[in-house]
Amino acid sequence: MLEKLLHDHAVLRERGERLIALLDLPAMPDPQVLAHTRWQLSSHVMQHLALEERYLYAKLLSDPRPHVRALGESFQRELAALYADYSEQGKYWTQERIAADWDGYRHPAKARALTMFARAEREEAELYPLIQGASIDVSTHAPHTSNWTRDAFAIKDAMTQASSPVAR
Repeated sequence: MLEKLLHDHAVLRERGERLIALLDLPAMPDPQVLAHTRWQLSSHVMQHLALEERYLYAKLLSDPRPHVRALGESFQRELAALYADYSEQGKYWTQERIAADWDGYRHPAKARALTMFARAEREEAELYPLIQGASIDVSTHAPHTSNWTRDAFAIKDAMTQASSPVAR
């Protein structure tokens, strides 16, 4: 499972880099290209978080060793806060809002992508070696406790649907 999680991190980085390339443009790119790029990244984030919770965090949080549980709890709390912000921003920044305030959107969005990259690096540096060194079995899953995709439709709608023109 660690190989799958590492592969997911590589996909997240690749999709994040595609988004950053668009965010680095001085003018808003084609709205459909931006929407597609945003949703490709977001959908993969949600899928990855669900896997991490069931295969990684559930195991860390139920481990009998206090230091393992404490690290798992710390990472999980941080992740929940990061995702709450990610979800809120994903729903807030509709295509219309982005078009109206490209700079107000793109700079914080790039910062969130870079935070995601840093988070993946920390997991790879701190959590994954712990799992291997502590012989934690992540080949089987445990029941989930969070619904990482609860807001998926609201996020997707905000990212991909332009509002209908106002009737005259």
